Amino acid sequence: MCRLLGAIFAETGSIQHHFLNSECSLFTQAVKGRQSDGWGIGFYSQGNNPVIFKSDKPVYEDKEEFEKAVKSTMGRIIIAHVRKASNPMGLAREMLISLENSQPFSYSNYVLAHNGTINIPDEVSKRLGPYAKLIKGRNDSEVYFYLLLSLIEKEGDVTNAFKKVEHTLMKIFLEEKVSRFETPFTSLNTIFSDGNRLYAFTRYLYNPGPSMCYGDAPIYEMCFKISSDHIVVASEKTERGDWVPLKNNSLLVCWVEGGELKHKVLDLNV
Repeated sequence: MCRLLGAIFAETGSIQHHFLNSECSLFTQAVKGRQSDGWGIGFYSQGNNPVIFKSDKPVYEDKEEFEKAVKSTMGRIIIAHVRKASNPMGLAREMLISLENSQPFSYSNYVLAHNGTINIPDEVSKRLGPYAKLIKGRNDSEVYFYLLLSLIEKEGDVTNAFKKVEHTLMKIFLEEKVSRFETPFTSLNTIFSDGNRLYAFTRYLYNPGPSMCYGDAPIYEMCFKISSDHIVVASEKTERGDWVPLKNNSLLVCWVEGGELKHKVLDLNV
């Protein structure tokens, strides 16, 4: 199970505290969950061209490089990921672990980190049209990334794309008559940005247990915390305090307007 962390600032900032120093930092979560299959950080400093740091090593065996990347991360929007590889196609491990398979994924002005498994990556890939040629690795989350981008292009709107993604996966699942899995995915938990807004989506089909550090929420339920100059969102809270749960099938949208942070939570069940 992967772990995610993101933030948006009114101007620019660092979330080193949540990466390394807090009681349940992203690094601590990686150690507790044995996220052993790579890590990455993406951020926007100026403009909409993201900077990406990636490694295919376990973050707890690559701490020096991770700390170096964290200290170099200063941006308007930040998205990070520590990976425990999913393997719906039953591939050999050496096919799963590489820089191409590490997250977050980026293309043009877009960055995405995902926690969950897309059980039908090959079936989805052949429906992606020109986006299929952009896939570099064998990570089902990368297929999800390009599915989302294809829906953004089709819908002309990020929120509508998130509304459509589950229906699209289910449609493909049923049309392809997939029998090796009961569902097309386990979780669509996502932190995503187009360079202007930060999005976080909680969507899971079952609850495999409580959160790792505090055990006070479903492990798939994301949460966010509002500060004076930034909003941080995470797979689970990195410290005790006033975190707001991002309930199942809810989309958090954050942006800056007139120099001030704005946000809204949309219920995608509606």
